[in-house]
Amino acid sequence: MSKKIIAMLTALVMILGCTGALAENTKHERVYVVAGADGSVKSITDSIRLENTDGLDELTDRTMLTDILNVGGNETFTLEGETLVWKANGKNVIYQGASAKAPAVVPVVTLTLDGEEISVADLKEKTGEAVLTVTYRTEGQAPALVLSALLLPEEGISDLKTENAAVLTEAERSVLVGWAVPNMDPSLQLPVSFSAVFHADHADLGWMMTFCSSDPLEAACRELDARIDGMDPEALLKDVTVLLTALKDGADLPETEGMTKEIVGKINELNKGLKDLDASALQLAEGAQQVAEGSAALDTGLAALKGNNDTLNNGAEQLFAAILNTANDQIAASGLADAGITIPVLTAENYAEILDGVIAQLDPDTLKAAASAKIAEEVRKQVAAKEDQIRAGVLEAVKGKVLEAVLKAAGFEMTAEQYAAALKGGLVSKEQAAQVDTAVEAQMKSEAILAQTEAAVQEQIEKLVTENTEAYLAKDETITAKLAQAAAAREQLLALKEKLDQVNTFVTGLKDYTDGVAQASDAAVTLSAGATLVSTGASTLQETGTKTLKDSILTAEKSAAVNLLPLVEKNLTGVLNAWKTTKDHLTDTGYDLKPEGMDEETVYIIRTDLK
Repeated sequence: MSKKIIAMLTALVMILGCTGALAENTKHERVYVVAGADGSVKSITDSIRLENTDGLDELTDRTMLTDILNVGGNETFTLEGETLVWKANGKNVIYQGASAKAPAVVPVVTLTLDGEEISVADLKEKTGEAVLTVTYRTEGQAPALVLSALLLPEEGISDLKTENAAVLTEAERSVLVGWAVPNMDPSLQLPVSFSAVFHADHADLGWMMTFCSSDPLEAACRELDARIDGMDPEALLKDVTVLLTALKDGADLPETEGMTKEIVGKINELNKGLKDLDASALQLAEGAQQVAEGSAALDTGLAALKGNNDTLNNGAEQLFAAILNTANDQIAASGLADAGITIPVLTAENYAEILDGVIAQLDPDTLKAAASAKIAEEVRKQVAAKEDQIRAGVLEAVKGKVLEAVLKAAGFEMTAEQYAAALKGGLVSKEQAAQVDTAVEAQMKSEAILAQTEAAVQEQIEKLVTENTEAYLAKDETITAKLAQAAAAREQLLALKEKLDQVNTFVTGLKDYTDGVAQASDAAVTLSAGATLVSTGASTLQETGTKTLKDSILTAEKSAAVNLLPLVEKNLTGVLNAWKTTKDHLTDTGYDLKPEGMDEETVYIIRTDLK
């Protein structure tokens, strides 16, 4: 057998015995078995390595082996019954022993040639169609993973076909490798044997190596236990069954607990959203159809209104023109022309400006101010003729005030009249009187007094003009009558303008209305076309979009449930039961006895002599 093939098979042994990193002290067993093709055991040697991970001085083992021999060092041991104590001194211990206990698995090889059973030794002398079948006899119920490797001869075998096996070729040598999982639950349908069919021509078969261990299956169960820690697989399968049944029936998913709780809410939310979306799309399509029908009716109605626009506008303009003609006739008969007020012919375009101007001219305050200005002009002429008299009177009054100021400054508390009386009565000396006169004359010639005097003169003039003007206006009946006539005419014009404004507002509003009708009619054409397009699109969206989406997803959910439900009810339930049974049978899979406080890892290496 080539070195590469041997290395590959050695790797298989390591894989079979790999159970993950073991933190505790571990008992590693390599059970070497020599057996015959019929499964008869010729010899068993158990090679054990006690892995002293904790570096203990003593390692306590349990064993039923005999002829114990330390093959890895000089450590000594004591054996009392099943208790084996090694003086390990912190080291690993490697020893081996013999036993008559049957191995957990032994291959049984059956060979037929042209339908007749034949021994491997006789096959070398014959030619024909051969069938090689390898089954496995087991002790106990623990399932195990088994690999068997048979080195094929360089010649004598052709047209090889296998079942549950494969051929590995290296350096022109071929090895038949088969596999099986005996004692595994039948519902899993795992192979319990393998076979090879070939044409034999004096084929010379030698021996077969088998590697067997339950540890990978135990490790898998341990890993599954760790992954489902805190879960209840049976309850989970029950929930899944209920949910799939609801999906199959198209019903809402009932509330559940555990792992399925969140997905139930999301699926119900999805399905409700799909149904609501489709219902909304249907409502949109129906509404869009109503809008399309309404917009078509609106288009027809507005088109009819638009056809009457010119008639309405022309009628309104004719009405306005008739009212303006009447207004012009009334103005012509009003007598305003006799009063000097000329009013042009009123039109729809100029009536507001003209009437506003005339009304402003006829404002009573404005007219009164104009009349007052003319009268004041005549009065001012009359007052100006008497300016010297006015000035003399003002000078006399100012001089009296100046005299009183001079007297007060001289210490005489008296009025001008009192001073005149005192002077006349000789109570004032000539010298004093001269001094007072001098002071008065000096003050009268000062700029301040001159300016004051002039201002008083002008003030008196304006006062006389105002008083005489107002008195004239009050007693002149002609002016009063004309002002009253102008006020009455103004009120009539205000009423006329208000009436014309109302008519103009109506005509303008009617024009705006008909323009709006025209625009609305044009827009209604576009709206009707757009509404029809929207209606068609909404119907298409609902019929080929949301409804298809809803139906396809709900149908997919139902189809998936129909397909998955049998798998859950049968296959997964079977797998769960098989897993539980497998765990129960994998509690103790070592060949030798398992010591307390140690992990155990066992691999069978079986040589089967075919001859």
